[in-house]
Amino acid sequence: MRLVLLGAGSIVPTTDRFCTAAYLEASEARILVDCGPGTLEKMRRMGISPHNVDAVFLTHYHLDHVSDLLPLIKLRAYTPTGEPQRSPKTLKVIGPPGLTELLNHLIHSNKFFEYLESIMNYRKYTALTTVEERREYEICGLKFSSVPVTHSYGVAYKFWDGRCSVVFSGDTAPDWRLIEFARGADILIHECSLPSDSLIGQHTGERELALIVAEARPRLVVVTHLYPAWNGAEHQIVRAIEEAYKCRVIVGRDLMEIRI
Repeated sequence: MRLVLLGAGSIVPTTDRFCTAAYLEASEARILVDCGPGTLEKMRRMGISPHNVDAVFLTHYHLDHVSDLLPLIKLRAYTPTGEPQRSPKTLKVIGPPGLTELLNHLIHSNKFFEYLESIMNYRKYTALTTVEERREYEICGLKFSSVPVTHSYGVAYKFWDGRCSVVFSGDTAPDWRLIEFARGADILIHECSLPSDSLIGQHTGERELALIVAEARPRLVVVTHLYPAWNGAEHQIVRAIEEAYKCRVIVGRDLMEIRI
């Protein structure tokens, strides 16, 4: 497996992090998990072709996780040299309930974006899948499933290829459904938005994350979705986790690549 953290931050940019997106290569699959602002530019910088992506998995529909989705859909109608693509490769877009409604609002109810349908005919090369809880799916040899989490009707995803399993929490407050879902996974990619003492909204702080890791017991934890409050204090996340459970911990930065 190859994992690239295209975005490991929040909606508030820092020099190291901005918004959320990850690229995963496993089996024959090339996928994105979330597609926040700047995803396409970061893919270019990492030498990852957006034309080769098989699917985009959305954890939920907040702007910092989805705003590069329409640019990606539009891009697929062109060749890498910018000419019209006669037979665009199908792009699968996968997400929790509300996916069709989201695109209807963004495209079909919006006269400024409606050309994606009337001119570019995006439906011919875009396939939508709304995930069902714990149902097992497969794409290009990579299996996946999902569970709901506590954040704006969102979901967490698990991917496995027979050799390694990876869980993406998405945004969430601590949730036993996710803990049970992630238990025994090789890699847990989990948000830690703010320090526990200043935590707001449906998110996770370092103390909460430490308890989650102690219950789930992954081999590797990759911490993402960090707000600027963590700048210079990332070691506190690592210390909290290591005091609760001994495993490898990586605090994510944009463009970080992890070979699994």
